[in-house]
Amino acid sequence: MLLPTSVDVLRCIERTLDTTIAPTLTGGGERSALATIGHLLRHVALRIELEGQMLVDDIAAVRPLLAQVDAYLGSIVPDNVEGAALRSRLAAILSRPQQTNGYRSVANLTEEVTELRQGICDALSFVQTRASDQNPQAKTVHDALLSYLAWEAEQESKIIDPAFEGFGPRR
Repeated sequence: MLLPTSVDVLRCIERTLDTTIAPTLTGGGERSALATIGHLLRHVALRIELEGQMLVDDIAAVRPLLAQVDAYLGSIVPDNVEGAALRSRLAAILSRPQQTNGYRSVANLTEEVTELRQGICDALSFVQTRASDQNPQAKTVHDALLSYLAWEAEQESKIIDPAFEGFGPRR
């Protein structure tokens, strides 16, 4: 491990700004800008610490959910051309091989998560347009998609809230 860590460096920068630069600032704009820089430094530090695992967890949550959507689509495809097209897109997403060993960069994980989340958006849009069908399987899939979205927002709050809340005004 390289020491100091990236997070250590960011915390050192934040401390230096707070102890050396902040006391010299007199204007509200300058103090506000410094507060914003502090928020962003904390945000980046949290992302360094948490983002990789959060993306891995996201992939683990989305793949089975898209498989559930695919099963639902399989039950209605003969009657629905749009559902068949969506099913084809989801199959392409799910068929891409996952890297399961070795290090995966955050950029690599983000690329996969972005593609998977597009599948979620497409599936949600499709299911919502069929809400009037009163299909119990559609409701189950819709509820599962909404539950995922709520979970995903909670995960992101682990990076946002601690960095931006309770540390004074933001610009």
